[in-house]
Amino acid sequence: MNFDINDFVVKYKGSKWFLESKLFAEFLNDINNEELLCNIKFANDYLFIPPILSYVRYRQDIYNSVIDRKDKIALGACFGYLFQFGRFAGEYKEAKSVWVGDKITQIKTASFFPKK
Repeated sequence: MNFDINDFVVKYKGSKWFLESKLFAEFLNDINNEELLCNIKFANDYLFIPPILSYVRYRQDIYNSVIDRKDKIALGACFGYLFQFGRFAGEYKEAKSVWVGDKITQIKTASFFPKK
């Protein structure tokens, strides 16, 4: 899995509360799905679609309405950790924020990770 929860809390201090969330449990479960992770990575690498956007579209069963601002930030931090410090550490440059304007979740901007 390569998602060190203790290291995540150190690097993203403001997201510690998210560890108790059902959404975090779903995220941890989902990143063990190799096919899903490969699709998210492909969308990031070649289509420049931020991982959080690919993920919420895949998990429309739980992300089918406006997401609370704090949850959006924390979920984005999870993907930031995964791509910059976790599973894909060393493969990417610094994140780039782009406009996504997702009408369902109200995610306005999100980050994708350019390959090195």
